[in-house]
Amino acid sequence: MNKQLLLEKYIKVAVRKALKEEEAKQQKATKAMYLVYRFPGLKKMMIDLMSPSFGRFIQDVSLVAPKPTTFNIKLINDQEFYVIYDGRKNWTSKISGKRYNMQELSEIERASQSVADLLELSYALDEKINGAEMPKPDAGAEAFTAASAPTVTPEVPPAEEPAAAPEEETPPAEA
Repeated sequence: MNKQLLLEKYIKVAVRKALKEEEAKQQKATKAMYLVYRFPGLKKMMIDLMSPSFGRFIQDVSLVAPKPTTFNIKLINDQEFYVIYDGRKNWTSKISGKRYNMQELSEIERASQSVADLLELSYALDEKINGAEMPKPDAGAEAFTAASAPTVTPEVPPAEEPAAAPEEETPPAEA
């Protein structure tokens, strides 16, 4: 076969594969945003919480509980938080274990900062990009302390050990 033909076939296959991946990603994003657009109050709350372009940062939205209506929002870096509809236009967000009442401006600002903090934690996203596992914090700390700890050698010569007493033989136990 000709190198030119092989190159063209390779490019066609690569382009088809990229288009399929992009189409699958688009369908997944559309499916994730279905609940947001199905509940107009949720969309308004997400705009208040994040920004009008919140869809760029959300990986998935799922309905967790019917009463009170609870949504699980999964961010692009695999971090998640919950949004709860209490009824009569009362929304509460639960981010990193803290609850924020979305009717008060100060609470909305604090919740928005908490979401920004979650987005800054990009361990999972870095892992997906680099294709390597991130070291666990505990293992890394142990390795760091063991590797960086200075080795101390005693300068005092060890004391002489007393001569060991001869061991007595014990008779075998009779059954």
